[in-house]
Amino acid sequence: MVARGLAAQSALVSVWLAFVTEVCLLALFGTAALCLYRIVIGPRAADRAIAFDTLSSVIVGMVCLLTILWESTLYFDAVWILTLVGFLGSAAIARYLARGRLFR
Repeated sequence: MVARGLAAQSALVSVWLAFVTEVCLLALFGTAALCLYRIVIGPRAADRAIAFDTLSSVIVGMVCLLTILWESTLYFDAVWILTLVGFLGSAAIARYLARGRLFR
């Protein structure tokens, strides 16, 4: 009886986790759309840089949520690469905005 109760509880948590993951994915998709809007329409370069940094974080979050939804650890390497690319891109844009050039 106890084992059956735990199995039913596990299935309920799984359905709940799938629902919450999908809701979070929808919220992140909306955030990504707003970031893309700010990148295209942004009045200043600093606005575009912040939107790019936020968009890279949102994409990393989406990939993490998809790995939870698909019950796979295959894409965690992609998360590391996306995080690194997002950080390097943000650092390059910040340096360009501060100095007006990337290299000496």
